[in-house]
Amino acid sequence: MSTPTVDQITAALARVNDPEIKRPITELNMVDSVTISDGGEVAVTVLLTVAGCPLKDTITRDVTAAVNTVPGVTGVDLTLGVMTPEQRGGLKEVLSGGKAEREIPFAQPGSLTKVYAIASGKGGVGKSSVTVNLRWRWPSRG
Repeated sequence: MSTPTVDQITAALARVNDPEIKRPITELNMVDSVTISDGGEVAVTVLLTVAGCPLKDTITRDVTAAVNTVPGVTGVDLTLGVMTPEQRGGLKEVLSGGKAEREIPFAQPGSLTKVYAIASGKGGVGKSSVTVNLRWRWPSRG
């Protein structure tokens, strides 16, 4: 039996989609490393977007199953890591297709517009009344 190649393993991993983003983990640069021993044992490191990824069990199952389909694989040692802020920034760029982020005009320095949130965990406490009174009693800006 021949030892699998990194290209074969990468091709198998390209069939594994991130369960939330629904795109291949290889395309999202989530595969950090692939090493293969002479005996066919494959060590794969996959980087999660956040440490507490709720679907890490799904990723573990899918990656292990995909690598095991490659002829010559005798075992899979999967390590889950976490992306650095720079890597998450690169992922964000890949997902946005290189488009610039939408600008929020209220968040710009020098904006005269102020945003207030009026909230309560209970109904009938006057949220609407407070909101209307803020709107109509606030000094005009010209």
